[in-house]
Amino acid sequence: MNIILTDKTGDVEARIFDNVPKFNAQATRDSFVQVEGNATSFNGRVQIHIKDLVVLREDEVNVEEFLAPSFLNVDKLYAELKGIIDSMQDPHYKALMESVFVDDAEIVAKFKKAPAAKAMHHAYPVGLLEHVVSIAKMLDFLSSHYSPYVNRDLLLVGGFMHDLAKIWELQFEKTTDYTTEGRLIGHLVMGVELIDKKVRELNAQPGRLPVEFPEEKKLLAKHMVLAHHGKLEYGSPKEPACIEALIVHMIDDLDSKVNAIRVFIEQDTQAGKWSLLNKNFQRYFFKPEWAQK
Repeated sequence: MNIILTDKTGDVEARIFDNVPKFNAQATRDSFVQVEGNATSFNGRVQIHIKDLVVLREDEVNVEEFLAPSFLNVDKLYAELKGIIDSMQDPHYKALMESVFVDDAEIVAKFKKAPAAKAMHHAYPVGLLEHVVSIAKMLDFLSSHYSPYVNRDLLLVGGFMHDLAKIWELQFEKTTDYTTEGRLIGHLVMGVELIDKKVRELNAQPGRLPVEFPEEKKLLAKHMVLAHHGKLEYGSPKEPACIEALIVHMIDDLDSKVNAIRVFIEQDTQAGKWSLLNKNFQRYFFKPEWAQK
């Protein structure tokens, strides 16, 4: 039986070789357990061979010892995000972003806590906010670099909205996993549904918009979400069909991969200048001085 044990310091793999039927019903996801076993090394990583396992009630443990703390400054990141929204010039796109990231208390609360993924990148508390702010900063630069051929505010809408619905695609109160809605619908479709909903709400608020939200702007905003995975085989219902969507896809891919590699290098246990094999990228990575142990 394969088990992942986790606390605020990280994860460790564990195995049960004896009495598996006995422990199978006890070792459930998100349960607190006390284990007895031996620590061994397997493929350069610690592995626990469990001899006994007891499930504990939540009131028998200090929950904070098990939940990973955020190392990010949430207030600073959120203030940066709001500052970029404040700088937007298009009244419709700006109002749309304000309706999502400022006016909606439920979204803001979840957004300030959510990881950006289960495992691939920014897979830790507040990772989604960090990812979105990082992308928005790069898109802001590129909007000037490629001016006048790109629409800055449309770029920003894509950067802000592309992964937002992961706050519903994932559950992340203890460990991170996909919700039923996430498995059946997914964050791209949920993101498009959110844009439709917020546009309807904005159109119904007297004086909120100079004129009704233009249909073409709504379609472009939805396309930014639907196309951000870049290719049909990567899960995008549409491939990028405007320059802004192409840029958002490529910057999202860049930021995701840089984060994934950085975290892998930081957590790598191999001594010296080269990491262990990264299975996702199928290569070894050179470790700079800051990462060498």
